[in-house]
Amino acid sequence: MVFRKYRAVKQWGKMDTRIFKEIYNSRNKRKMPAFQVPEAIEALGVKIFEANDPMIFARQQQRNIIETAANDYNQRIVQNEQQHPLFKSNKAYIFEGEEPMSDGIAQASLLTKSIVRNGLPESIIHSSSKIEIDEETVCDAILHGERYDPTLEKLPKRFDPVLFWVKHIRVHGTPVVKRNNIILDNLLRQVVFAGLRTNTLKTNMQINRDSPLSVHLSGGLYFYDNPLVLRGQPHLTVQSSDSNITSAWAGKSDIDAANQEPLPDIYPISPIIDFNKDNIYNDDLLLTRKTHQSHIHSVLWSREQDQKYAWTKEQNMANAILTTYAAAVAEATRNGQTELEKPLLVRGVQLVDGRLDLVAFQLNTLELTEEENPVKNIVWIEKGIELYKPKPFYEQMEQVEKLNMETFKKFVALMLGHIH
Repeated sequence: MVFRKYRAVKQWGKMDTRIFKEIYNSRNKRKMPAFQVPEAIEALGVKIFEANDPMIFARQQQRNIIETAANDYNQRIVQNEQQHPLFKSNKAYIFEGEEPMSDGIAQASLLTKSIVRNGLPESIIHSSSKIEIDEETVCDAILHGERYDPTLEKLPKRFDPVLFWVKHIRVHGTPVVKRNNIILDNLLRQVVFAGLRTNTLKTNMQINRDSPLSVHLSGGLYFYDNPLVLRGQPHLTVQSSDSNITSAWAGKSDIDAANQEPLPDIYPISPIIDFNKDNIYNDDLLLTRKTHQSHIHSVLWSREQDQKYAWTKEQNMANAILTTYAAAVAEATRNGQTELEKPLLVRGVQLVDGRLDLVAFQLNTLELTEEENPVKNIVWIEKGIELYKPKPFYEQMEQVEKLNMETFKKFVALMLGHIH
């Protein structure tokens, strides 16, 4: 919901110019009070310099005092950080879902040691074919985020790539990320209700909102010296006490066939070219309900495209693959586990500009290189499939346009589909 909160400023006239000059001149005539050193500063005995003195920086002694004080302050900060009991001196590569992958899906595939399968398996789509949700319900779920939400926050400045010098009026309304999160909330609710009505969903779902996720990986060719930290904050983290929700889609024969396929080669681009390096404090698993007897079913989140530097579909999908991979690793290593007993599967859904990125990540191994273990992971993807056509953030949506129910059926199949 978008509104103009204030009326536009009227044209600046001669009368306004005269009044402005009178106000400006009267303010310039006011004398500022003389600066007085606070008593607390005088009590500390700090040496005070006259800022208007032209020779303030002429003496070497004064310069040394200032430089010494600055160096002492910086050293004190570094020492305090390094004295922290959780400080790790060895820097780690950080992924936080804000870095566009230069080579997209191929780069994500190489980092996660996974074989990419385009499209969901036919058996998964067929298993959820009896679930019916009408088009009106889906439109209403979308309009809950695009039109009905009453939030009034100042939205970003509008940027026109053609008329880039024009300053547009700021509008108030619901931020894009909040709109998309509301849409994902409503779509998931309708899917869960439909699954319970048709007895397709036979377990209760536990949903946490905006819970942090962080996993720590080390070893392999790229992360032997510096570990990899995958971080995120999915809007919805769906878990269940039923372990069958993480059942693998690919059997032993499919895994053996995937192991024979080579990983993509992106040379001369390095797979870690887009990661930042930084010191970390906590290398433990960060996952909601990690001590409970629960299992991750799926993670759902959204992101807003930058007006000037929008990500491509490949980069959006690469981000979805890495975030879902982080959730799969979190599921495999919860409760202090260090080895993967059997393959598991975690689902991921990303909503960007009315398009869904669907990911089903089957984790077959925790090893990051083929030398340590020839087993590879498998990931099924649906890249940038259009659900509906959104309006620009500064316009009001009255009705849903170009709704694609085939995309929604794939979303339902990902959430509720299973291998018989």
